[in-house]
Amino acid sequence: MNPVQQYFARKRFWINDVLHNNGRMWKAYKEVRYIMQHPEQSRKMREEKLQQLLEFATTHTTFYKQYAGVTDFHNFPVVNKQTYRTHYQDFVVAKEFIPFQEGEVHIQKTSGSTGTPFEIPQDTRCRIRRIATIKATNELVGFHSFNTLMHTRAFAHYWGGTESIRYDKSLNIVYVDNANLNDTKLQAIADAIRNYKVRYIRGYVTSMEAITLYLVKNNIKIDSRVTFITGGELLPLSLKNRIVNQLHCHVTSQYANEENGIFGQSDIDGNPTTINLNLANCFVEILKLDKDEPAAPEEMGRVVVTDFTNYAFPMIRYDIGDIAMVDQVSKNGDLLSIKNLSGRSQDMILRTDGSAIDFFNSIPKEVYNSPDIILQWQFTQKDAKKYILTLCTSDIKSVQETFKKQLISDIKNILGSDAEITINVTTSLPVLNSGKRRVVTNEYKK
Repeated sequence: MNPVQQYFARKRFWINDVLHNNGRMWKAYKEVRYIMQHPEQSRKMREEKLQQLLEFATTHTTFYKQYAGVTDFHNFPVVNKQTYRTHYQDFVVAKEFIPFQEGEVHIQKTSGSTGTPFEIPQDTRCRIRRIATIKATNELVGFHSFNTLMHTRAFAHYWGGTESIRYDKSLNIVYVDNANLNDTKLQAIADAIRNYKVRYIRGYVTSMEAITLYLVKNNIKIDSRVTFITGGELLPLSLKNRIVNQLHCHVTSQYANEENGIFGQSDIDGNPTTINLNLANCFVEILKLDKDEPAAPEEMGRVVVTDFTNYAFPMIRYDIGDIAMVDQVSKNGDLLSIKNLSGRSQDMILRTDGSAIDFFNSIPKEVYNSPDIILQWQFTQKDAKKYILTLCTSDIKSVQETFKKQLISDIKNILGSDAEITINVTTSLPVLNSGKRRVVTNEYKK
């Protein structure tokens, strides 16, 4: 599609929504945009939605009935994915009680990349709002529906056969199957970016790593300044620098999960671990690692969300398993942004003295300041004092012993002088079945 066709495709979408869907998507989209643009002024609106959800949950779910009359969500218990799995039916709302429900509820499945897959029902209004939120959030980075998008994900099992790239003319989306990104497929992706004049590329960090490394290695120029929208994994500073400094393109890290949708995203070309939160659907808290109390300033804590949009499966004070710090807070006390987002709390690295550390944001600068040597990295804690740093490079011989010794010295300064550091060098790093790669993992059970 050319720009004029893209414009009229957007107009047709909204006209069809008004004519055939009573404008429900448009109303949700406008409300989400208003809340995102006016966090202070929208506080009353969000509070009302939260109170409605709390009252509904205490009336129509077994788990929350004991909290009837409680109006402050901070007095509700903190739950996690295991809580939902163990007491699943106690959170499910019977379809006949869900307001404005049409047909069957949507079942949203998670990938289970962290070892705990599960699925939750979402009601009709929740699904509409999720899509509206995607549209509104994408516009913050300049992407409007029907702009030329390349979307990379595991699509082959939907398609069947061996085809790796498909173009959907009606949506103006180039779909790319991200399995086995070998040189042949990467060249086809590079050709598709140029042939379709792709302006935006969305996908997991793992896929973005492979694509950008291939483009740089082969000195392939991108005619348009593509904006990379990464998700599903933490965006390493090395990848951000490669996109901005070597490809002269743009990048943002989008923070989301399958259960609750998009929580927010980083500034374009900004710090990838500082996330501006989207307040349209959730209240976010940062709680202490070992207590259900607010984390202190500059203290790493657990990300806990209260979703006020899903009436099929109320999710109140849900510990989503990530860790971060409080950044900006509004006058009303709402959390506007978080910083030092660093992945799963279960993968928090422990120093040799047993204290926890945010290793993702503490990795020695040599790792991400050596783009010609280090392509990717992965850090694993194996025991109380044993750690492995795996470096991915195109030429194993380029990682010299002096470089390794310097890294070991730097890591010991971070973790403890008695830390036992092993550095492995490889030309490829494995990915999970979901297509993601966990950068920091803790295999030691304290």
